[in-house]
Amino acid sequence: MSEKRLSHPLASASLAALLAALVGAAIPFVACSGADTAPADAGSDAPTSDGDLPGDDAGDAMAPTDAGDAGDPADAMPDAMDDGDAAAEAGRDLSNDATKFFGDSRCAQASVQLCEDFESGKLDTTTWTVTGDKPVVDGLQHARGNKALHITKVGNGASYIKETKTFPATNNTYFGRMFVYFESLPIAPMPYAHWTFAAASGTGANGQIRLSGQLSKGLNHFGVGTDTGTNDAGSGDWTSSDKDPNGMPDAVPLKKWLCIEWMHKGDTSETRFYRDATEHPSLYTSETKHGGNTNPYTLPTFTNVWMGWQEYQMSTETFEMWIDEIAIDKERIGCIL
Repeated sequence: MSEKRLSHPLASASLAALLAALVGAAIPFVACSGADTAPADAGSDAPTSDGDLPGDDAGDAMAPTDAGDAGDPADAMPDAMDDGDAAAEAGRDLSNDATKFFGDSRCAQASVQLCEDFESGKLDTTTWTVTGDKPVVDGLQHARGNKALHITKVGNGASYIKETKTFPATNNTYFGRMFVYFESLPIAPMPYAHWTFAAASGTGANGQIRLSGQLSKGLNHFGVGTDTGTNDAGSGDWTSSDKDPNGMPDAVPLKKWLCIEWMHKGDTSETRFYRDATEHPSLYTSETKHGGNTNPYTLPTFTNVWMGWQEYQMSTETFEMWIDEIAIDKERIGCIL
């Protein structure tokens, strides 16, 4: 009976129609299988101030706990990585192949808004102004070429160089890249320390937007944050510490050249942080995703950026580092350019 029904023309036509409908229904399911999905953020830690209010750089309050998001940082990040797209389209190599990072100076061919390789052997005072102890240029360490900026600071305080030439920035957005080598960092017997190695500031919002680090539980980790205070509608005084990769961040290494990149996107109040050409999403910040209070994290209209060293806790230690091949541009630069 079943064989006769299957051989009937009407039955065959119905079966064919059913199979076609099933195949047609499967097509959109397959097409959607590659769509990006992201679970909701798991939550965040309570923000903790590190105490470095504006004008109080001489000595922060001790804060052995870090502020920052404890959930998956990528959940709150935009899917589109616009910062890298434009640079890649412009022919820049944004890969993390460290074998291509070092060698001769590349400033002459970089085609960026500013590139400083220190190969002249002295600090260019038409570009840079000094705050605190004056750094020197020497050849004791160098990531590229034969020379680099050498910073030595005994005790807490500042030693950095600042530039204003690349500002105002288009869309109030700029990208930075530099190579850094830490000879020594805060360490025991200091129980806690907060230090900054690059920062930008401007008008319209108080405080510095920082690339920094914190000594806690005997280890130094990178961080980002601000010192906008609490009385100027700012998001507070906070630093969020690195949690990449996978909640097990590497401590900041000594005696090793690192490539550090960052984005300060003022028109949307976003920042990004890259170590050796790899983004650390735990250090991504936006108006609503940051380590401060409930106020929006609003970036200033940038007028300057500095690179170097500042440490806020009272100390008698000697902190030492080198900086090489600084670049500033309107697009992401990468570690190979």
